[in-house]
Amino acid sequence: MKNKAYPYHQRTFLKDLKELVSYSGAKFAEDTAFKFERGGIKVEITYKRFKADVDALGTYFYSLGLRNAKIALVGENSYEWVLTYFAAVNGSNIIVPIDKELADGEICNLLKASGCDMAVYSPAKENAIRLSREQGLPISHYLCTDNLEDAIGAGRKLIQSGDADFMEHVVDEEQPCAIIYTSGTTGAPKGVMLSHKNLASDAYHSLEAMTIARDTVAVLPFNHTFGFLACVVCQLWVGYSIFINSSLKTVLKDIQTAKPGHISVVPLFVENFYKNIWKAAERQGKKKALEQLIKVSNTMRKAGVDLRRKLFKSVWDNLGGRLELIISGGAPIDHKYIKGFDDLGITVINGYGITECSPIVSINRNKWIKYGSVGQPIPTVSVKIHEPNEAGEGEILVKGDIVMQGYYNDPEATAAAMTDGWFNTGDIGTIDADGFLYITGRKKNLIILENGKNVYPEELEALIGQIEYVTEVLVYEDGGLITAEIYTEEQENKDAAKDAIKKDVQNLNKTLAQYKQIRKIKFRAVEFEKTTTKKIKRF
Repeated sequence: MKNKAYPYHQRTFLKDLKELVSYSGAKFAEDTAFKFERGGIKVEITYKRFKADVDALGTYFYSLGLRNAKIALVGENSYEWVLTYFAAVNGSNIIVPIDKELADGEICNLLKASGCDMAVYSPAKENAIRLSREQGLPISHYLCTDNLEDAIGAGRKLIQSGDADFMEHVVDEEQPCAIIYTSGTTGAPKGVMLSHKNLASDAYHSLEAMTIARDTVAVLPFNHTFGFLACVVCQLWVGYSIFINSSLKTVLKDIQTAKPGHISVVPLFVENFYKNIWKAAERQGKKKALEQLIKVSNTMRKAGVDLRRKLFKSVWDNLGGRLELIISGGAPIDHKYIKGFDDLGITVINGYGITECSPIVSINRNKWIKYGSVGQPIPTVSVKIHEPNEAGEGEILVKGDIVMQGYYNDPEATAAAMTDGWFNTGDIGTIDADGFLYITGRKKNLIILENGKNVYPEELEALIGQIEYVTEVLVYEDGGLITAEIYTEEQENKDAAKDAIKKDVQNLNKTLAQYKQIRKIKFRAVEFEKTTTKKIKRF
Protein backbone atom coordinates (compact mmCIF):
# COMPACT_ATOMS: atom_id res chain seq x y z
CA MET A 1 0.00 0.00 0.00
CA LYS A 2 1.65 3.23 -1.14
CA ASN A 3 0.39 6.79 -0.76
CA LYS A 4 -3.16 5.87 0.11
CA ALA A 5 -5.24 6.18 3.26
CA TYR A 6 -4.88 3.15 5.53
CA PRO A 7 -5.91 2.16 9.09
CA TYR A 8 -4.13 3.54 12.14
CA HIS A 9 -1.79 1.30 14.12
CA GLN A 10 -2.91 -0.28 17.38
CA ARG A 11 -0.81 0.86 20.35
CA THR A 12 -0.95 0.25 24.09
CA PHE A 13 -2.80 3.14 25.72
CA LEU A 14 -1.01 4.75 28.67
CA LYS A 15 -2.62 7.70 30.42
CA ASP A 16 0.46 9.39 31.90
CA LEU A 17 4.25 9.35 32.02
CA LYS A 18 4.38 7.46 35.31
CA GLU A 19 2.38 4.64 33.79
CA LEU A 20 4.76 4.77 30.81
CA VAL A 21 7.83 4.18 33.00
CA SER A 22 6.13 1.32 34.87
CA TYR A 23 4.84 -0.27 31.68
CA SER A 24 8.12 -0.10 29.76
CA GLY A 25 10.15 -1.11 32.84
CA ALA A 26 8.15 -4.34 33.08
CA LYS A 27 7.51 -5.16 29.41
CA PHE A 28 11.02 -4.38 28.13
CA ALA A 29 12.87 -4.99 31.40
CA GLU A 30 16.17 -6.39 30.10
CA ASP A 31 16.18 -4.49 26.81
CA THR A 32 18.47 -1.51 26.44
CA ALA A 33 16.67 1.80 26.91
CA PHE A 34 19.61 4.22 26.72
CA LYS A 35 23.07 4.11 25.21
CA PHE A 36 25.77 6.76 25.40
CA GLU A 37 29.50 7.23 25.54
CA ARG A 38 31.24 8.94 28.43
CA GLY A 39 34.98 9.34 28.73
CA GLY A 40 35.50 6.83 25.95
CA ILE A 41 33.40 4.23 27.77
CA LYS A 42 30.20 2.85 26.26
CA VAL A 43 27.31 2.76 28.71
CA GLU A 44 23.99 0.92 28.38
CA ILE A 45 20.98 1.35 30.68
CA THR A 46 18.19 -1.24 30.64
CA TYR A 47 14.51 -0.38 30.99
CA LYS A 48 14.45 -2.12 34.37
CA ARG A 49 17.41 -0.04 35.57
CA PHE A 50 15.80 3.17 34.27
CA LYS A 51 12.58 2.45 36.21
CA ALA A 52 14.61 1.78 39.39
CA ASP A 53 16.64 4.98 38.93
CA VAL A 54 13.49 7.07 38.41
CA ASP A 55 11.98 5.65 41.60
CA ALA A 56 15.15 6.26 43.58
CA LEU A 57 15.67 9.84 42.40
CA GLY A 58 11.98 10.64 42.83
CA THR A 59 12.11 9.29 46.37
CA TYR A 60 15.14 11.49 47.05
CA PHE A 61 13.25 14.55 45.79
CA TYR A 62 10.41 13.66 48.18
CA SER A 63 12.90 13.41 51.07
CA LEU A 64 13.85 17.05 50.40
CA GLY A 65 10.22 18.05 50.81
CA LEU A 66 9.77 18.61 47.07
CA ARG A 67 6.11 17.89 46.44
CA ASN A 68 4.09 20.00 44.02
CA ALA A 69 7.31 21.97 43.61
CA LYS A 70 8.97 23.33 40.50
CA ILE A 71 12.30 21.79 39.48
CA ALA A 72 14.39 23.56 36.86
CA LEU A 73 16.55 21.44 34.57
CA VAL A 74 19.34 22.98 32.52
CA GLY A 75 22.07 21.12 30.66
CA GLU A 76 22.96 19.17 27.56
CA ASN A 77 21.21 15.98 26.48
CA SER A 78 22.14 13.17 28.85
CA TYR A 79 20.78 10.18 30.70
CA GLU A 80 20.78 12.31 33.84
CA TRP A 81 18.61 14.90 32.07
CA VAL A 82 15.97 12.32 31.14
CA LEU A 83 16.13 10.73 34.58
CA THR A 84 15.57 14.05 36.33
CA TYR A 85 12.60 14.88 34.11
CA PHE A 86 10.73 11.66 34.89
CA ALA A 87 11.69 11.64 38.58
CA ALA A 88 10.22 15.13 38.90
CA VAL A 89 6.96 14.78 36.99
CA ASN A 90 6.15 11.27 38.22
CA GLY A 91 6.00 12.63 41.75
CA SER A 92 3.65 15.48 40.73
CA ASN A 93 6.43 18.02 40.74
CA ILE A 94 6.64 20.38 37.77
CA ILE A 95 9.71 20.24 35.57
CA VAL A 96 11.03 23.44 33.98
CA PRO A 97 13.46 22.50 31.17
CA ILE A 98 15.67 25.46 30.28
CA ASP A 99 17.60 25.82 27.05
CA LYS A 100 21.32 25.33 27.69
CA GLU A 101 22.12 27.63 24.75
CA LEU A 102 20.73 30.68 26.54
CA ALA A 103 23.08 33.22 28.07
CA ASP A 104 23.65 32.97 31.82
CA GLY A 105 21.52 36.05 32.46
CA GLU A 106 18.66 34.64 30.40
CA ILE A 107 18.80 31.37 32.33
CA CYS A 108 18.59 33.30 35.60
CA ASN A 109 15.62 35.26 34.28
CA LEU A 110 13.73 32.03 33.57
CA LEU A 111 14.69 30.57 36.96
CA LYS A 112 13.22 33.67 38.54
CA ALA A 113 10.13 33.87 36.31
CA SER A 114 9.20 30.24 36.96
CA GLY A 115 9.69 30.50 40.72
CA CYS A 116 11.66 27.27 40.89
CA ASP A 117 12.29 25.53 44.20
CA MET A 118 15.19 23.44 42.89
CA ALA A 119 17.69 23.62 40.04
CA VAL A 120 19.33 20.54 38.55
CA TYR A 121 22.19 21.50 36.26
CA SER A 122 25.13 20.10 34.34
CA PRO A 123 28.71 21.21 35.17
CA ALA A 124 28.76 23.30 31.97
CA LYS A 125 26.07 25.55 33.49
CA GLU A 126 27.97 26.26 36.72
CA ASN A 127 28.38 29.97 35.89
CA ALA A 128 24.64 30.47 35.40
CA ILE A 129 23.96 28.76 38.71
CA ARG A 130 26.60 30.89 40.42
CA LEU A 131 24.90 33.99 39.04
CA SER A 132 21.51 32.83 40.33
CA ARG A 133 22.99 32.36 43.79
CA GLU A 134 24.52 35.84 43.66
CA GLN A 135 21.15 37.29 42.69
CA GLY A 136 19.61 35.66 45.75
CA LEU A 137 16.94 33.72 43.89
CA PRO A 138 14.70 31.83 46.34
CA ILE A 139 15.85 28.39 45.18
CA SER A 140 16.06 25.97 48.10
CA HIS A 141 18.09 23.21 46.47
CA TYR A 142 20.78 22.95 43.81
CA LEU A 143 21.97 19.63 42.40
CA CYS A 144 24.74 19.15 39.83
CA THR A 145 24.24 16.14 37.57
CA ASP A 146 27.76 15.01 38.53
CA ASN A 147 26.29 14.33 42.00
CA LEU A 148 23.13 12.65 40.76
CA GLU A 149 24.43 9.16 41.51
CA ASP A 150 24.74 10.10 45.20
CA ALA A 151 21.14 11.31 45.18
CA ILE A 152 20.01 8.07 43.51
CA GLY A 153 21.93 6.09 46.14
CA ALA A 154 20.24 8.00 48.93
CA GLY A 155 16.86 7.32 47.34
CA ARG A 156 17.63 3.60 47.05
CA LYS A 157 18.40 3.43 50.76
CA LEU A 158 15.11 5.13 51.60
CA ILE A 159 13.23 2.63 49.43
CA GLN A 160 15.05 -0.27 51.09
CA SER A 161 14.01 1.09 54.48
CA GLY A 162 10.37 0.96 53.39
CA ASP A 163 9.77 4.43 51.93
CA ALA A 164 7.25 3.88 49.13
CA ASP A 165 5.60 7.31 49.02
CA PHE A 166 6.94 8.23 45.59
CA MET A 167 6.27 4.85 44.01
CA GLU A 168 2.72 4.70 45.38
CA HIS A 169 1.90 8.28 44.51
CA VAL A 170 -0.85 8.64 41.90
CA VAL A 171 -0.37 11.56 39.53
CA ASP A 172 -3.21 13.73 38.31
CA GLU A 173 -2.84 13.60 34.56
CA GLU A 174 -4.89 16.78 34.16
CA GLN A 175 -2.55 18.99 36.21
CA PRO A 176 0.49 20.76 34.73
CA CYS A 177 3.66 18.69 34.97
CA ALA A 178 5.95 20.84 32.79
CA ILE A 179 6.50 24.50 32.04
CA ILE A 180 8.19 24.85 28.66
CA TYR A 181 9.49 28.28 27.73
CA THR A 182 9.06 28.96 24.04
CA SER A 183 11.99 30.06 21.89
CA GLY A 184 10.00 31.89 19.26
CA THR A 185 11.49 33.96 16.47
CA THR A 186 9.77 37.08 17.83
CA GLY A 187 8.78 38.30 21.28
CA ALA A 188 9.63 37.24 24.82
CA PRO A 189 9.35 33.56 25.82
CA LYS A 190 6.12 32.40 27.43
CA GLY A 191 5.87 29.48 29.84
CA VAL A 192 3.66 26.81 28.25
CA MET A 193 2.07 24.55 30.86
CA LEU A 194 1.68 20.94 29.72
CA SER A 195 0.12 18.06 31.63
CA HIS A 196 0.78 14.32 31.70
CA LYS A 197 -2.38 13.93 29.63
CA ASN A 198 -1.15 16.43 27.03
CA LEU A 199 2.18 14.66 26.54
CA ALA A 200 0.91 11.08 26.79
CA SER A 201 -1.95 11.79 24.41
CA ASP A 202 0.33 13.40 21.84
CA ALA A 203 2.80 10.50 21.93
CA TYR A 204 0.10 7.83 21.81
CA HIS A 205 -1.80 9.31 18.87
CA SER A 206 1.38 10.14 16.96
CA LEU A 207 2.43 6.49 17.27
CA GLU A 208 -1.00 5.44 16.01
CA ALA A 209 -0.31 7.36 12.82
CA MET A 210 3.35 6.38 12.36
CA THR A 211 5.47 3.29 11.99
CA ILE A 212 8.94 3.94 13.36
CA ALA A 213 11.78 1.53 12.62
CA ARG A 214 13.59 0.17 15.65
CA ASP A 215 16.06 2.34 17.65
CA THR A 216 17.10 5.96 17.28
CA VAL A 217 19.90 8.44 17.86
CA ALA A 218 18.64 11.37 19.94
CA VAL A 219 19.96 14.51 18.27
CA LEU A 220 17.32 17.14 19.04
CA PRO A 221 17.65 19.03 22.35
CA PHE A 222 15.46 17.46 25.03
CA ASN A 223 14.43 20.83 26.46
CA HIS A 224 12.35 21.36 23.32
CA THR A 225 9.11 19.41 23.43
CA PHE A 226 9.53 17.86 19.98
CA GLY A 227 12.96 16.54 20.92
CA PHE A 228 11.74 15.09 24.20
CA LEU A 229 8.55 13.58 22.81
CA ALA A 230 9.98 12.15 19.59
CA CYS A 231 13.40 11.05 20.85
CA VAL A 232 12.43 9.85 24.34
CA VAL A 233 8.73 9.40 25.12
CA CYS A 234 7.77 7.66 21.87
CA GLN A 235 10.83 5.38 22.08
CA LEU A 236 10.03 4.29 25.64
CA TRP A 237 6.46 3.57 24.54
CA VAL A 238 7.57 0.96 21.99
CA GLY A 239 10.66 -0.33 23.81
CA TYR A 240 13.33 0.96 21.45
CA SER A 241 16.90 1.91 22.27
CA ILE A 242 17.90 5.58 22.48
CA PHE A 243 21.51 6.47 21.70
CA ILE A 244 22.08 9.90 23.23
CA ASN A 245 24.18 12.14 20.99
CA SER A 246 26.44 14.41 23.04
CA SER A 247 27.62 16.81 20.33
CA LEU A 248 26.38 17.97 16.93
CA LYS A 249 29.93 17.41 15.68
CA THR A 250 29.53 13.66 16.19
CA VAL A 251 26.00 13.16 14.80
CA LEU A 252 27.08 11.21 11.70
CA LYS A 253 29.62 9.20 13.71
CA ASP A 254 26.95 8.30 16.27
CA ILE A 255 24.52 7.28 13.52
CA GLN A 256 27.20 5.04 12.02
CA THR A 257 27.92 3.57 15.46
CA ALA A 258 24.36 3.10 16.73
CA LYS A 259 22.86 2.04 13.37
CA PRO A 260 19.37 3.43 14.11
CA GLY A 261 16.26 2.53 12.16
CA HIS A 262 15.05 6.12 12.36
CA ILE A 263 16.05 9.58 13.58
CA SER A 264 14.15 12.78 14.37
CA VAL A 265 15.85 16.01 13.27
CA VAL A 266 15.20 19.56 12.10
CA PRO A 267 15.19 20.22 8.32
CA LEU A 268 18.72 21.63 8.40
CA PHE A 269 20.08 18.15 9.15
CA VAL A 270 18.00 16.57 6.36
CA GLU A 271 19.30 19.14 3.89
CA ASN A 272 22.92 18.69 4.99
CA PHE A 273 22.71 14.89 4.85
CA TYR A 274 21.27 15.06 1.35
CA LYS A 275 23.73 17.65 0.06
CA ASN A 276 26.64 15.64 1.47
CA ILE A 277 25.49 12.55 -0.42
CA TRP A 278 25.70 14.45 -3.70
CA LYS A 279 28.93 16.22 -2.78
CA ALA A 280 30.51 12.83 -2.09
CA ALA A 281 29.23 11.49 -5.40
CA GLU A 282 30.63 14.48 -7.26
CA ARG A 283 33.96 14.23 -5.44
CA GLN A 284 34.24 10.58 -6.43
CA GLY A 285 33.22 11.26 -10.04
CA LYS A 286 30.00 9.28 -9.58
CA LYS A 287 27.37 12.02 -9.78
CA LYS A 288 26.14 11.15 -13.29
CA ALA A 289 26.15 7.45 -12.45
CA LEU A 290 24.02 8.13 -9.36
CA GLU A 291 21.58 10.24 -11.37
CA GLN A 292 21.24 7.46 -13.93
CA LEU A 293 20.83 4.81 -11.25
CA ILE A 294 17.99 6.80 -9.68
CA LYS A 295 16.22 7.01 -13.05
CA VAL A 296 16.57 3.25 -13.53
CA SER A 297 15.40 2.57 -9.98
CA ASN A 298 12.33 4.80 -10.33
CA THR A 299 11.39 3.10 -13.58
CA MET A 300 11.68 -0.32 -11.90
CA ARG A 301 9.56 0.87 -8.97
CA LYS A 302 6.76 1.81 -11.34
CA ALA A 303 6.86 -1.80 -12.51
CA GLY A 304 6.63 -3.01 -8.89
CA VAL A 305 10.33 -3.83 -8.42
CA ASP A 306 12.05 -2.03 -5.54
CA LEU A 307 15.82 -2.56 -5.33
CA ARG A 308 16.72 0.75 -3.72
CA ARG A 309 18.37 -0.82 -0.68
CA LYS A 310 20.75 -2.77 -2.91
CA LEU A 311 21.26 -0.11 -5.56
CA PHE A 312 22.10 2.60 -3.02
CA LYS A 313 23.85 0.44 -0.45
CA SER A 314 26.78 2.84 -0.13
CA VAL A 315 24.40 5.65 0.89
CA TRP A 316 22.69 3.42 3.44
CA ASP A 317 26.02 2.20 4.81
CA ASN A 318 27.20 5.75 5.37
CA LEU A 319 24.07 6.30 7.49
CA GLY A 320 24.57 3.19 9.59
CA GLY A 321 23.04 0.63 7.25
CA ARG A 322 19.57 0.48 8.87
CA LEU A 323 18.23 4.03 8.60
CA GLU A 324 14.92 3.84 6.75
CA LEU A 325 13.01 6.75 8.25
CA ILE A 326 13.81 10.39 9.00
CA ILE A 327 11.25 12.45 10.93
CA SER A 328 11.64 16.15 10.22
CA GLY A 329 10.08 18.79 12.44
CA GLY A 330 10.52 22.21 13.95
CA ALA A 331 10.47 24.13 10.66
CA PRO A 332 9.26 23.78 7.06
CA ILE A 333 11.19 21.46 4.77
CA ASP A 334 11.52 21.72 1.00
CA HIS A 335 9.72 18.75 -0.56
CA LYS A 336 12.66 18.19 -2.93
CA TYR A 337 14.56 16.63 0.00
CA ILE A 338 11.61 14.36 0.82
CA LYS A 339 11.49 13.25 -2.81
CA GLY A 340 15.29 13.02 -3.01
CA PHE A 341 15.58 10.68 -0.04
CA ASP A 342 12.61 8.64 -1.26
CA ASP A 343 14.55 8.04 -4.49
CA LEU A 344 17.32 6.54 -2.34
CA GLY A 345 14.98 4.35 -0.30
CA ILE A 346 14.73 6.46 2.86
CA THR A 347 11.35 7.87 3.89
CA VAL A 348 11.22 11.42 5.22
CA ILE A 349 8.11 12.28 7.24
CA ASN A 350 7.36 15.89 8.03
CA GLY A 351 4.60 17.41 10.09
CA TYR A 352 3.40 20.42 11.99
CA GLY A 353 3.65 21.16 15.65
CA ILE A 354 3.71 23.92 18.21
CA THR A 355 4.81 23.80 21.84
CA GLU A 356 1.31 24.74 23.03
CA CYS A 357 0.04 21.51 21.44
CA SER A 358 2.55 19.17 23.10
CA PRO A 359 3.79 19.68 20.23
CA ILE A 360 2.71 17.38 17.35
CA VAL A 361 -0.52 18.44 15.61
CA SER A 362 -0.30 16.77 12.21
CA ILE A 363 2.02 14.47 10.29
CA ASN A 364 2.42 12.89 6.91
CA ARG A 365 2.27 9.12 7.37
CA ASN A 366 4.78 6.54 6.16
CA LYS A 367 2.59 5.54 3.22
CA TRP A 368 0.19 8.48 2.96
CA ILE A 369 2.19 11.56 2.03
CA LYS A 370 1.40 14.74 0.12
CA TYR A 371 4.39 16.84 -0.86
CA GLY A 372 4.08 20.43 0.30
CA SER A 373 1.69 19.54 3.11
CA VAL A 374 2.36 18.92 6.80
CA GLY A 375 0.10 15.88 6.81
CA GLN A 376 -3.19 15.16 8.51
CA PRO A 377 -4.08 15.86 12.15
CA ILE A 378 -3.15 12.96 14.42
CA PRO A 379 -6.13 10.89 15.68
CA THR A 380 -8.67 12.66 17.97
CA VAL A 381 -7.14 16.08 17.22
CA SER A 382 -9.38 18.60 15.45
CA VAL A 383 -8.00 21.32 13.19
CA LYS A 384 -9.97 24.03 11.44
CA ILE A 385 -9.29 27.21 9.48
CA HIS A 386 -10.71 30.35 11.09
CA GLU A 387 -12.45 32.78 8.76
CA PRO A 388 -10.82 31.52 5.54
CA ASN A 389 -10.35 33.95 2.67
CA GLU A 390 -11.25 33.30 -0.95
CA ALA A 391 -8.20 31.02 -1.27
CA GLY A 392 -9.25 29.01 1.80
CA GLU A 393 -6.46 30.52 3.90
CA GLY A 394 -6.96 31.49 7.51
CA GLU A 395 -5.60 31.05 10.99
CA ILE A 396 -5.13 27.43 12.07
CA LEU A 397 -7.08 26.50 15.21
CA VAL A 398 -6.51 23.27 17.17
CA LYS A 399 -8.64 21.40 19.70
CA GLY A 400 -7.95 18.17 21.58
CA ASP A 401 -6.21 16.58 24.57
CA ILE A 402 -2.88 17.87 23.26
CA VAL A 403 -3.75 21.55 23.85
CA MET A 404 -1.87 23.18 26.74
CA GLN A 405 -3.22 24.09 30.16
CA GLY A 406 -2.30 27.74 29.59
CA TYR A 407 0.64 30.12 29.95
CA TYR A 408 2.27 30.19 33.38
CA ASN A 409 1.35 33.29 35.38
CA ASP A 410 -0.12 34.92 32.27
CA PRO A 411 -3.93 34.63 32.24
CA GLU A 412 -4.28 37.45 29.68
CA ALA A 413 -2.06 35.68 27.13
CA THR A 414 -3.89 32.42 27.85
CA ALA A 415 -7.28 34.01 27.24
CA ALA A 416 -6.04 35.63 24.04
CA ALA A 417 -4.77 32.28 22.75
CA MET A 418 -8.01 30.35 23.31
CA THR A 419 -11.42 30.66 21.64
CA ASP A 420 -14.19 28.35 22.90
CA GLY A 421 -11.70 25.55 23.59
CA TRP A 422 -9.78 26.08 20.35
CA PHE A 423 -6.12 27.11 20.47
CA ASN A 424 -5.26 29.95 18.11
CA THR A 425 -1.90 28.92 16.67
CA GLY A 426 -1.09 32.19 14.92
CA ASP A 427 -0.14 30.16 11.85
CA ILE A 428 -1.91 30.59 8.53
CA GLY A 429 -2.87 27.64 6.38
CA THR A 430 -5.37 25.69 4.32
CA ILE A 431 -6.87 22.19 4.47
CA ASP A 432 -7.56 20.13 1.35
CA ALA A 433 -10.36 17.67 0.64
CA ASP A 434 -8.38 14.77 2.15
CA GLY A 435 -7.76 16.67 5.38
CA PHE A 436 -4.11 17.47 4.65
CA LEU A 437 -2.89 20.69 6.23
CA TYR A 438 -0.76 23.25 4.38
CA ILE A 439 1.09 26.05 6.17
CA THR A 440 1.29 29.26 4.19
CA GLY A 441 2.49 31.78 6.75
CA ARG A 442 2.61 33.16 10.24
CA LYS A 443 -0.03 35.67 11.33
CA LYS A 444 2.44 37.95 13.07
CA ASN A 445 4.72 37.98 10.00
CA LEU A 446 1.91 38.90 7.62
CA ILE A 447 2.76 41.79 5.27
CA ILE A 448 -0.25 44.01 4.53
CA LEU A 449 0.39 46.18 1.50
CA GLU A 450 -1.06 49.67 0.95
CA ASN A 451 -3.55 48.21 -1.53
CA GLY A 452 -4.84 45.86 1.19
CA LYS A 453 -3.27 42.75 -0.32
CA ASN A 454 -1.82 40.20 2.10
CA VAL A 455 1.60 38.64 1.50
CA TYR A 456 2.90 35.73 3.56
CA PRO A 457 6.71 35.99 3.57
CA GLU A 458 7.15 32.27 4.30
CA GLU A 459 5.58 31.40 0.94
CA LEU A 460 8.12 33.55 -0.91
CA GLU A 461 11.00 32.37 1.29
CA ALA A 462 10.21 28.76 0.38
CA LEU A 463 10.32 29.59 -3.34
CA ILE A 464 13.49 31.67 -3.15
CA GLY A 465 15.13 29.03 -0.97
CA GLN A 466 14.99 26.61 -3.92
CA ILE A 467 17.17 28.91 -6.05
CA GLU A 468 20.76 27.77 -6.54
CA TYR A 469 23.33 29.51 -4.33
CA VAL A 470 20.67 30.77 -1.87
CA THR A 471 21.65 29.52 1.58
CA GLU A 472 19.29 31.60 3.73
CA VAL A 473 16.58 34.14 2.94
CA LEU A 474 14.24 36.44 4.81
CA VAL A 475 11.39 38.31 3.11
CA TYR A 476 9.90 41.49 4.56
CA GLU A 477 8.53 44.90 3.61
CA ASP A 478 11.02 47.75 3.27
CA GLY A 479 9.75 51.17 2.23
CA GLY A 480 6.58 49.65 0.80
CA LEU A 481 8.56 47.16 -1.30
CA ILE A 482 8.63 43.37 -0.91
CA THR A 483 12.29 42.75 -0.10
CA ALA A 484 14.34 39.56 -0.05
CA GLU A 485 17.44 39.60 2.11
CA ILE A 486 19.71 36.75 1.07
CA TYR A 487 22.81 35.05 2.41
CA THR A 488 24.88 32.81 0.15
CA GLU A 489 27.70 30.62 1.40
CA GLU A 490 29.29 30.66 -2.08
CA GLN A 491 32.73 32.22 -1.68
CA GLU A 492 34.84 31.41 -4.73
CA ASN A 493 32.48 32.99 -7.28
CA LYS A 494 30.35 35.18 -5.04
CA ASP A 495 29.70 37.95 -7.58
CA ALA A 496 28.64 35.43 -10.24
CA ALA A 497 26.45 33.68 -7.67
CA LYS A 498 24.73 36.97 -6.77
CA ASP A 499 24.09 37.75 -10.42
CA ALA A 500 22.62 34.27 -10.93
CA ILE A 501 20.36 34.70 -7.89
CA LYS A 502 19.09 38.07 -9.16
CA LYS A 503 18.29 36.56 -12.55
CA ASP A 504 16.47 33.60 -10.99
CA VAL A 505 14.45 35.91 -8.74
CA GLN A 506 13.41 37.89 -11.83
CA ASN A 507 12.28 34.64 -13.45
CA LEU A 508 10.43 33.70 -10.27
CA ASN A 509 8.63 37.05 -10.32
CA LYS A 510 7.14 36.16 -13.71
CA THR A 511 5.29 33.27 -12.05
CA LEU A 512 3.93 35.37 -9.15
CA ALA A 513 0.99 37.72 -8.81
CA GLN A 514 2.22 41.29 -9.29
CA TYR A 515 1.65 42.27 -5.66
CA LYS A 516 3.80 39.34 -4.46
CA GLN A 517 6.79 40.05 -6.65
CA ILE A 518 10.19 40.74 -5.10
CA ARG A 519 11.01 44.39 -5.74
CA LYS A 520 14.28 44.64 -3.84
CA ILE A 521 17.14 42.22 -3.13
CA LYS A 522 19.68 42.69 -0.36
CA PHE A 523 22.72 40.49 0.14
CA ARG A 524 24.25 40.03 3.57
CA ALA A 525 27.82 39.00 4.42
CA VAL A 526 27.00 36.73 7.36
CA GLU A 527 24.32 34.22 8.30
CA PHE A 528 21.15 35.42 9.98
CA GLU A 529 20.96 35.29 13.75
CA LYS A 530 18.99 32.22 14.78
CA THR A 531 17.08 30.79 17.71
CA THR A 532 18.42 27.72 19.49
CA THR A 533 16.17 25.61 17.26
CA LYS A 534 18.00 27.06 14.22
CA LYS A 535 15.13 29.23 13.02
CA ILE A 536 15.99 32.66 11.66
CA LYS A 537 15.09 35.42 14.09
CA ARG A 538 12.75 37.78 12.33
CA PHE A 539 13.03 41.52 12.76
